[in-house]
Amino acid sequence: MLKAALPLTLIVAVAALARSWQLSQNEFSRQYYAAGVRSQLESWHNFLFNTFDPAGFVSIDKPPVAIWLQVISAKLLGFSALSVLLAQVMAGLAAILLVYILVRKYWGVMAGAVAALLLALSPVNVAVDRSNNTESCLILVLLTAAWFGMRAAETGRLALLCAAMAALGIGFNVKMGAALVLAPVLALTFSLARPRAPVSWHIGRQALAGVVLVIVSLSWAVLFDLTPARDRPYAGSTRHNSMLELALVHNGASRFLAMAAPAGSPAKSAPAALSEATPAVTGVRQPVMTDDSPVGPLRLFRPRAAAQFAWLLPLALIGLMLAWSEAWGPGTARSRRISAAVWTGWLAMYWIVLSFAGGLIHTYYVAVLGPPLAVFSGIAVAGLWSRWKAGQLARMHLPLVIAVTAAWQAYLCIAQSETIGSDWLSVTWLTSLGIAAICAAVLCALPQQNGRLPKLFAVAAFGALLVSPILTAASVVLRRPNIAAPVANMTALLAPSDTDRVASRTSRLEAARQKLTGYLTANRENAKFIVAVPNANVAAPLIIATGQPVMAMGGYLGDDPILTPADIERLASDRQLRFVMLGGYTLAPAKQAAALQPIAQWVRSKGRPVDAKLWRLSGASSSTPYRINLGNEWVEVPPPELFDLWGTAN
Repeated sequence: MLKAALPLTLIVAVAALARSWQLSQNEFSRQYYAAGVRSQLESWHNFLFNTFDPAGFVSIDKPPVAIWLQVISAKLLGFSALSVLLAQVMAGLAAILLVYILVRKYWGVMAGAVAALLLALSPVNVAVDRSNNTESCLILVLLTAAWFGMRAAETGRLALLCAAMAALGIGFNVKMGAALVLAPVLALTFSLARPRAPVSWHIGRQALAGVVLVIVSLSWAVLFDLTPARDRPYAGSTRHNSMLELALVHNGASRFLAMAAPAGSPAKSAPAALSEATPAVTGVRQPVMTDDSPVGPLRLFRPRAAAQFAWLLPLALIGLMLAWSEAWGPGTARSRRISAAVWTGWLAMYWIVLSFAGGLIHTYYVAVLGPPLAVFSGIAVAGLWSRWKAGQLARMHLPLVIAVTAAWQAYLCIAQSETIGSDWLSVTWLTSLGIAAICAAVLCALPQQNGRLPKLFAVAAFGALLVSPILTAASVVLRRPNIAAPVANMTALLAPSDTDRVASRTSRLEAARQKLTGYLTANRENAKFIVAVPNANVAAPLIIATGQPVMAMGGYLGDDPILTPADIERLASDRQLRFVMLGGYTLAPAKQAAALQPIAQWVRSKGRPVDAKLWRLSGASSSTPYRINLGNEWVEVPPPELFDLWGTAN
């Protein structure tokens, strides 16, 4: 028993180390979500409606389940960066265990262990599990749904099919439509598993399961929308204050209708809005956080995406073919066909969606492809080895798979590094691929395919093929990635450690934030909000630091039509709002400027500018725009200005 559990124990230990080592360098990761966690710790009302700020002014523009898990973790362990990130670490480890269980049941211990190991080392999965993005929770829910779906197809039990759809409904409340991509796969697998059942039997069960899916999926959104607007926050990132609109438009159609084009995403954390320094353009290539490559079937084969998850893609494709050949072999249990159908459907559906989605697609979204690729790679390793040593494969088949996989990895390595130099990184991956090639040649030359020597060279080749993905995964562990949209790139390992620079910058920003919040809280009097700011990215670090209500006037991007000048005037006259900040950090300068222009005009005409010496670290006001990097472009934004709306009345 202990011997059988040892490989899985080691795999989980490696996964835990990769996901927790130097985790503190990621701070709060996406401060937007972390601010929501702190706000939801304040009241059950904030928790229920997934509010962004302690006052319940606007909601987070995602459904609540993943955030709720972070809130629970923070409630148990105390609010901190580590308690917020721990929820994703645990979800990632649970996903690895589920993959092992699902694969071992149908394809054996070796396939399960290899699949779990590959998911544990998948660069993009390591990256998202170290952040507070929602992918880790989504993947765990999808794996749970897959387990219920496979069992339902095996047994024909309606309860299990409904459980699978309920799990996907929960997934909808993690990341909305992203979870529903798996629904047709599970439904079709269930029906195809019983081709002789009457049509009425299929229709009845699918209809009931569909009702469960709809009810669970829309339960929270309907509750939100049916609650009077005055009793809940504004639905963030919507035009009409509707959570159903968020699901269908912002997190739905908009992801597909717009053609892919260069688009930005945060490359600096929101506290940069309060920084006294103006970023300067350097020769260092900035990481692109969104996939703006042309849509189409080749999109995920391009190095930007493939280097995140597909280092063993040729092996996985062989595994897919082996899975179906074994699933339809003589005497094969129907359960293998069911497993092959679910994993194939998962891989195909999400591959198609991510290939043809034309809207805003972050590169780390490919994490959802990590489990099926790991599964098929595990099936390939176990199947190829057992067939090769039994003499069921030609002598060249296994070495050929190794050679093709090594060539694919060379393509990804060259694309990441752009040039092959004499640096240690180039030497390492070239050496590892050379070892894999040598092992393939030796396996071709060995007189027998069974025995200790072939096994030794096969294991050495597999280990050599793991070097490049491990190096890529290490880039988000040993170097601080973009903490809002984590992307792995092995060349980051060549950059000198920026620990001192980050610490210095963090210290400077903390000092600037303390001066600002000190002034705001000291002069707040009885106002409900300590300050109103243009967007949630400026508000988030202030909420994290103080736990006090900060109004994000335009929601996440600053362009939500939440307020009018009359609303600001009423809040000021009712003594609920004294200070308004204009300018500063934004992800959408043009949209924010257009949406908040009437409010900005009113504030400038009615409010009194606050002397910068009172709230800025440098003590100097400036009208000179400063420059921020939005992933693949530099933009100018106006510097922050603070206005006192009560100043004219005093």
